[in-house]
Amino acid sequence: MCKNEPKCAQCDGKHHSLDNQCQVIKEYKDQLKEDVEDAIQKGLLQRLSLQEKSPMPMYEHRDQDFPPLTTSDNHSKKMEYCATTYIRYRKTFESINDNLAKLIDSNKRLENKVDLLSSSMKTVTLDTQLNQAVLADTINIMKDFIQYFIPATLTSGKSERVSLVPVANEFYNRFHVASARLINGFQLNHQVQSIPTSHKNNIVQTDQQSSSIYKSTQNAKDEAMRRLNTWNFSTKDQKLVLSLRDEWYTGRTLNIVLEEWEKVGIAFLRNQNEYIKILCYNVEGWGTRAAEAIDLVYKVQASICIFTEVEELWNTCRLPYFNTFYQKGTNKNGGVCIAVGKHLKATRIEVSIPNTVIIDITGLSEPVRIIGIYWPTSQQRDLDEIQPFVIEGTILSGDFNATVKEGNSPITDRRGACVREWINENNLNYITSTTNTSKRSLRNIDLSFSNMSTISSETLCFGTSDHWPILLSCENIFFDTNVFFPHTNWKVFEAVLVLLQIFWTEEQKKNSADEWYKQYIRFIATVKNRVTHWKERDKYKPSLPAYIIEKLKEIRKMRNRYYHSRHKGVFSEETRVPLRTMTREAKVDIAKHKNAQWQNFFI
Repeated sequence: MCKNEPKCAQCDGKHHSLDNQCQVIKEYKDQLKEDVEDAIQKGLLQRLSLQEKSPMPMYEHRDQDFPPLTTSDNHSKKMEYCATTYIRYRKTFESINDNLAKLIDSNKRLENKVDLLSSSMKTVTLDTQLNQAVLADTINIMKDFIQYFIPATLTSGKSERVSLVPVANEFYNRFHVASARLINGFQLNHQVQSIPTSHKNNIVQTDQQSSSIYKSTQNAKDEAMRRLNTWNFSTKDQKLVLSLRDEWYTGRTLNIVLEEWEKVGIAFLRNQNEYIKILCYNVEGWGTRAAEAIDLVYKVQASICIFTEVEELWNTCRLPYFNTFYQKGTNKNGGVCIAVGKHLKATRIEVSIPNTVIIDITGLSEPVRIIGIYWPTSQQRDLDEIQPFVIEGTILSGDFNATVKEGNSPITDRRGACVREWINENNLNYITSTTNTSKRSLRNIDLSFSNMSTISSETLCFGTSDHWPILLSCENIFFDTNVFFPHTNWKVFEAVLVLLQIFWTEEQKKNSADEWYKQYIRFIATVKNRVTHWKERDKYKPSLPAYIIEKLKEIRKMRNRYYHSRHKGVFSEETRVPLRTMTREAKVDIAKHKNAQWQNFFI
């Protein structure tokens, strides 16, 4: 490629070949001059002397020397002939141009007709492929329906058929997805056909930007099938993966597929009202009885827990899936905790009163204020300190170390009289429990009060503390819960992500990072929704595995045996040491289980 730069043929310098700048030319001229001088001296050459020229004669203009030309019309005849020829040629060219324009217009009309016919054929082809895919999917759904649902319906009783409702909903969702795919595919095919040809290039580019996937090749489907066979999935998981694969490759665009997967869910699942349960328990040291308290919470399905006398080790083992609020006491043995399930919204009312926690609970049928109190025997306190915080819908519960006859105690002591006077002034009512809460006497020292009705209390014979726990049930206060629980097939979820990894790698090259990220996040959410089935359950599944629950039961039995012996004055190191060891092991097992749950979630 020429750069318009001179290059000497003698020395390859950046100048012309005969330029005086060239060193080779200079040397050649000097050598030639020396050779000529030497030849002249030797007589081989002679210098030429210039002779004087004679002066030029003076020029004189004379008219006779230039006679005028004779007039002739030959030139005009030639001009006339050229003009006539030009006009004739111009008309011929105009006629040719008109014919070419007509021919081009005819070709354009023919091309439009061919394009329209080709578009119609493509639409018919796509409709045929869509029909075949939806028909195959429908046949598989019908086969599963006949194989699994109809026999179960015919052989089960009336009460057992209720459990078949989610199965019927699942089949309905699958039929709905197939129908929606067919309708949306037909509409999109005919929309593309009706768009003018001049705009189709823009539409094709837009479809590519919106991640069109309907042009995926058969080789990709075959490769996905081959990889699926190597993973040794169960027949049920294979069917689910193949169903997602067919929906993916038969979908017109990425947006259509994701919209259909987003519709799969709990459209027909019903909610039920769960009345609130409040557990109140003096644990006499959270560090010792944390595992026991966790077991109790999940056993009674409590949503709110009031733990008193938690001591300074309240934070050593948190209650899973609960938000915990703590207030220290006047000594190392005091302290109160209120734990609220994360399905409820809890707001703490900040107070500086020791051994007192005040929480507002929302997300219920009506708002509730919970006040947890621990009143040690050695502490003097003024109940009027909490009087400003008693509002409509308040439940006050805790260990008061006070007895009143109205609370199923044999007598009313001095502190009990003060408590009775105070609750009467604040229009609070006793929530009478079934039996006494003190294990060492017939006294009921764990008291509950409220200005609401229809609240019952039950004393639970559970635990190794000196206090029996009590369970408050509020039948007119409830929260909505779904009786169906999600069951996500994470194995199929992972398989789908792996099989479609190549597609998303290619999409990353086509779109910007932000656009690709938004699409991929939406894709992950829709895949999870698509592989999630909803099953009916009567209650929440315990978050702890069975082997940990069994270990907690053994610890509770051993602790009961140890404290029973200690009350009789028998101190057994053979029981105390294994009890401490098993308690420590249970805490470690719970921590490991929670860490494993997180690791499995991130893998």
